[in-house]
Amino acid sequence: MKKSILIIGIFLTEQNKNKIYRTAADQLAELLEKNQYSIIKVSAHVGKILRFLDTLFSIIKKRKEYTIAIVPLYGGTFSLFWAESATVLLRLLGKKIILIIHGGSIPSRMENIVKAKNYLRTIKRADTVVCPSDYIIHTLRKFDIEAVLIENVLNLSEYHFHPKDKFRPHIFWMRTFEDAYNPLMAVRFFAQLKKKFPLAKMIMAGRDMGLMNETKKLATVLGIIDNITFPGYLSNKQKNEIAEEYDFYICTNKIDNAPVSMIEMMCLGLPIVSVSSGGIPYLITNDYDGLLVEADNENEMVERISLIIKDSTIGLKLVKNGLNTCKRYGEKPVLEKWNNIFEHNKIDN
Repeated sequence: MKKSILIIGIFLTEQNKNKIYRTAADQLAELLEKNQYSIIKVSAHVGKILRFLDTLFSIIKKRKEYTIAIVPLYGGTFSLFWAESATVLLRLLGKKIILIIHGGSIPSRMENIVKAKNYLRTIKRADTVVCPSDYIIHTLRKFDIEAVLIENVLNLSEYHFHPKDKFRPHIFWMRTFEDAYNPLMAVRFFAQLKKKFPLAKMIMAGRDMGLMNETKKLATVLGIIDNITFPGYLSNKQKNEIAEEYDFYICTNKIDNAPVSMIEMMCLGLPIVSVSSGGIPYLITNDYDGLLVEADNENEMVERISLIIKDSTIGLKLVKNGLNTCKRYGEKPVLEKWNNIFEHNKIDN
């Protein structure tokens, strides 16, 4: 009997598609299934407790169907508990474990000795550790742990390049409305930008995770609410349409590891101006495929975008180099890296 690969995460279904974003686990499962790997996906539950219980139950129930499991680790306390419980159970069942570390907050958390021990206990249980950027790999080396770099996969055919001759003060921001992604900085930035460019406009896309009302309230106080559009969650089709009309992508994140949204924007042909938080400097090379500013510094962000508006050659260079960068995230190069991992762990497709 051909053995499958168990992938733990949260997966899109018809029932939950309006409640969650598509995850890296879901995209990885699709890539492997398209290339003849047999995949068991766990779980489709949105609620944390049900997802946790379903994960443990499936690990046991389907134990004869797989020999290797791919387990994600994010930065939150629940995610650590989830990964810890799953890896303990998998180890007891004699399964091989590939741990993918996604959490952008993990490096700062591991500066605390007690928290570091908790993370290391789970990480060291894995047979192979994978990271989607060099940011966490750099942190793990301080603890004598070697990890493999495998970028998050994107189906590049879903993104269409939108060439531009000049760049207007049309700003695209896209994340969930929560503190980690700092939407309030985006509003403060836009208020300053509009003073320099009265015809500026901005779209702020994403689901509300608690800060939508505060974001709109600040935009109202600053007198720019009528110049900001809030469309909610966007499909890839909508992202392509927006990239035709909007000329910059800004990132204001306080914490992040390897945000796929930036690679999407490179594919679409938008120059990126971003804060240099977390793993972003490991993803964006300043003055090559994006421009980086200090965290929470809206004035510097205005200055960098103003430069591109005045001198389009800067933006054209960023866009050209960004197209080269995003190729690393295509299905073919990412699949080749996963094939090497499975070959090392004796898994055949």
